[in-house]
Amino acid sequence: MVDEERKQFTKRGASVPVTIKNISSDHVRVSITGTIVSKNDSIYSFMVDDGTGTIVVITNDIDRFKELREGQFVRVLGRTWGEADETELQADIIQDFSKIDKELWKKVYI
Repeated sequence: MVDEERKQFTKRGASVPVTIKNISSDHVRVSITGTIVSKNDSIYSFMVDDGTGTIVVITNDIDRFKELREGQFVRVLGRTWGEADETELQADIIQDFSKIDKELWKKVYI
């Protein structure tokens, strides 16, 4: 009989949908939605503005980073780092929300 390889999965906590201005030290995993306002190619980061504030998002997915563009509407799920005005987001998932109706999104989620 052949031994089957078992895959190990790490269960992550849920990402809490929040506006950028409401991210606090109580939040570990968050989901934010906003527009990419700038990119930094040297450290694979980008800044997202959701209308309530901005946050720097860092990613390790270089291929995904290269697909992103300024002005693109995205949702980012990830882990928060830092305190107060120095909070950054380490992205786990970056989703293209360009086809989402922004005004309807705001009515439902903000």
